[in-house]
Amino acid sequence: MPQLQSVWSLLALLALAFIWHSSASAAAGSTAALGNGDGPGRPLTTFVDLLSSNERFSEILHTVQRLRMVIPLNRVRNGTLLVPTNAALKKYRKEHGEGASRIAGATYRGLSDAQMWYHLIGDGVIEAQDFGRRTMVWESLSRPEANDGSAAASDDDEPDEPPKEHVFGVMLKTQLSTSGTVTANGVAVLAQNYSCAAGNVYLIDGLLEIPPPIQEVLHVLGDSFGQTTDSADEYSAIEKLLASAGWSDVLTMFSRSSEATGMHTLWAFSNHAFNSQFSYAERSYLLNGPLFVADDEDLHQAAVADVRAVASRFVSSEPVSIARMGAGTHSVLSLGKHSNLTLVVEETHGSFSGSIDGQPLGRLDVIARNGNVEQMQRPDSLVFSPQKVLVGLNATAFVRLFKDAGLGDYIDGTRPDRKLTILAPTNHAMDEAFGYDLDDGDDVVLSAKERVQRSPRDRQREWALYHIIEGQYSIEDLAQTPLVRTRLAGEWTDGRPQVVKAQVDQAHRALGSHVSFNGADNILLEPEVIGNTTIYLLSSPMSTPPRLVNALIQNLDLSLFVAAMGASNTVDEIQSEAGVTVLAPVVNAFASLGLVWSYLSLPGDLDARADLSRLIKAHVLTRPVYSDEIPMHTDSSADMLVVKALNGNKVGLYRTPRGMFAFVDQSEQPPFMRRSARSSTSSRLASVLDSSSLKISEPDMLLQTGVAHVLESGLILPLNVEITSAKLLRGMRAHIFADLLERFNLTYVLEDPRGEARTARSSDGDDENEDPHTVAGYSLLVPSDKSWRENPAYRELMRRDHEDISADDSNNPWRNATTSDISHYLGRLVRLHVIPIIDSSPREASEGKRLPTKQLALADRTTYPTLLDDVTLRAHEFATDRFSLQLEGAPFYQTPGGVPFVSVATVVRSGIARSGAVFELDSLLRLPPVSSSGPGGWKRVAWNAAVWLTGIGMGSGLLGVSGYWVRQWWTRADYQSL
Repeated sequence: MPQLQSVWSLLALLALAFIWHSSASAAAGSTAALGNGDGPGRPLTTFVDLLSSNERFSEILHTVQRLRMVIPLNRVRNGTLLVPTNAALKKYRKEHGEGASRIAGATYRGLSDAQMWYHLIGDGVIEAQDFGRRTMVWESLSRPEANDGSAAASDDDEPDEPPKEHVFGVMLKTQLSTSGTVTANGVAVLAQNYSCAAGNVYLIDGLLEIPPPIQEVLHVLGDSFGQTTDSADEYSAIEKLLASAGWSDVLTMFSRSSEATGMHTLWAFSNHAFNSQFSYAERSYLLNGPLFVADDEDLHQAAVADVRAVASRFVSSEPVSIARMGAGTHSVLSLGKHSNLTLVVEETHGSFSGSIDGQPLGRLDVIARNGNVEQMQRPDSLVFSPQKVLVGLNATAFVRLFKDAGLGDYIDGTRPDRKLTILAPTNHAMDEAFGYDLDDGDDVVLSAKERVQRSPRDRQREWALYHIIEGQYSIEDLAQTPLVRTRLAGEWTDGRPQVVKAQVDQAHRALGSHVSFNGADNILLEPEVIGNTTIYLLSSPMSTPPRLVNALIQNLDLSLFVAAMGASNTVDEIQSEAGVTVLAPVVNAFASLGLVWSYLSLPGDLDARADLSRLIKAHVLTRPVYSDEIPMHTDSSADMLVVKALNGNKVGLYRTPRGMFAFVDQSEQPPFMRRSARSSTSSRLASVLDSSSLKISEPDMLLQTGVAHVLESGLILPLNVEITSAKLLRGMRAHIFADLLERFNLTYVLEDPRGEARTARSSDGDDENEDPHTVAGYSLLVPSDKSWRENPAYRELMRRDHEDISADDSNNPWRNATTSDISHYLGRLVRLHVIPIIDSSPREASEGKRLPTKQLALADRTTYPTLLDDVTLRAHEFATDRFSLQLEGAPFYQTPGGVPFVSVATVVRSGIARSGAVFELDSLLRLPPVSSSGPGGWKRVAWNAAVWLTGIGMGSGLLGVSGYWVRQWWTRADYQSL
């Protein structure tokens, strides 16, 4: 046992001798370095010797020994060692240590070798006055490592090896406080200064903590703002930028890549500065662009290159300290070697300021474990193209579609001088609409000449071009100019561009949907502007304008117009016409035609179909006219845009402060049929109003071949649609009345008396007194066929015409009347239902024109003549737009207490013909009683005078005879008395 103790004692003596030999052979150099311990000149004392020579350093010496740092520390020359006091070290061990002798890896009681090496500055021997002169950043011999944090100066370097590339150590900062105390990373440096051949040693009042990685430093910087609850994320933008570039290791040290283990300088900008420099879409492109286009190799590579080009300007590939660089202009290499950064440092009274590539720096030299952080006030920008902004808006499907359709030059920035507005739906919107697949189906479009089959690429191209607006439009511009022209133009529009309708809602502008395009909301608060291109992000895609019928059927008020096109076989013709304007009447406009519509809608009637076709074509103009092309019509300027219709009409379009109108000159072109919601019979009968127009209530219904405008009320009835009374009788199916007109030779009332020679008049002489120069036409009061069949005289006449002896109508009062009496009665009854229209204007002036509506329409308390001499009818408006006709002049009771006599009928429907009106009655009017019939006019006056004179004469004669006889009687009586 004593022998074993002697052996151990001998080994201890040999170890001490080896340590003394190593410390004696240490040499000094120009900078602190790791060497072989040999050097010229006299032997020098090492840091270990110095620590061993003074009880003040006992605790640190014990820690160095435990961490096996004696040998490498002995090899250090020309350095400066900061040594914590024994008290500070004990306190630290008490707070962080796990046991008196526990050693875990390269850590002893809470102290790691990396932390111990952090106390050794490798920038040479630092004198006390150097610490106190100015703020300075020093490089320690602690090397940054990943994961376990064990980093130290290596002792593996061989003396004869060539020098390796310099590996930067973790930086630390010394500065002079306001109280005059020098601190190192905030720990006070005590006044005691100890020297040895290896360098100087300073006591410090605590242990230096290795600073956290750059990412944590950024969070600390964010906390220093203290303005918001999420201030720790004040530098999250630059973190995300580096992550987007694939350089997260620069911040985190979570791997062993060169970026993670190397030292860098981060030129950090705040989120506020980032948001101020870049728009929403630009920020999104830089932070998320590579992720958005991860499935497109070309776009992904381009996005990564763009992001790295920006990010590299904020990261240097080595630690750069403003204080270490000193005043002057310096060139700093950026990460990725994209370009050199220019650093300008200025020193004023020991304080530094600087700028990097012209951008001012704020807080300087913030120390991190893997480099430095220099605070920038504003980041550099990047030249963005519309394509990059669209990727940033996550409209990548829209970008791919443009590329596939061969339209990439609209968004790639190759033509920056072209002014455009792009309407881009989001990816989600496009996926919901058609899954980004525009190849579904075989859409066939009717062109101007023939049907053209479009390929899927053509459909993609058309759809994309419809989302490009020619010119640059802000929200304010759209409020003033809601109709914008797109780049889509083809033969189906006769080469004219298709239009998009913008609607600006200022009331809800703060919600982000303050402007919409064809109903698709813009979801950006403000559009993105990139040079001469403005971009709106849509919540849904816009489909290209539909075909005519598909557009019209979306409005139920236009259903009759669509049905009329179908009934007239004009749908294909109109839809194949290139570049049109459709003036679409509403349902009430057709209903207001009354019997005219009944005629036009007759099934199987060739004349009705032809007339309906002419009417429909009168509403189709041969070029697209949008509302913003319609000129203003004022008292001083009667500007009007005149466009030819398919049927040859010329329609004038104009606007006033009251709205937009369509006009046709009565003297040359078809007049208008008008009807208001609460109008008189003249309006209900589709009034023909001179110098009147049709108001457009809903302009700019976009079509594949042009545009449609909805008319508020009324429609155009062209002159080449010849509406006659005979056609109206066909429309109401009044066959009996038409037969009776023919039977009694009254068919001339169906013709225009202003034309050429009228047909022969009836031979009964009832119309001999008619002045042909004053009759302009005839209005017909037409009872239904059912009313005629209920008339006893007509039933009896039909029974005799058909020789139906077996018909059981024995109670018919006309059963025993002669056929002549029946015919005479029915002839007079028919004439009672015909109103001649008296026109005081010369025939030459009115010939060839429709009669004015005021001469055809009924008016309240107005008397109208009939073809039955001296018999007139009186109209009464018993409700709004409801009229009845009553025989005028006939007593209500023929005798006191007798049976009342009533001759009244209600107008059910009506229609305007060229030379008269047709009124459908709910019943037959009754002929006046025989006792009340007789001469009329001046004859009636003469007759009454004769009756009165005869009565007076007979009364006077009777009175004279009576007086004579009385006198004779009196005289005879007196004579007998005498």
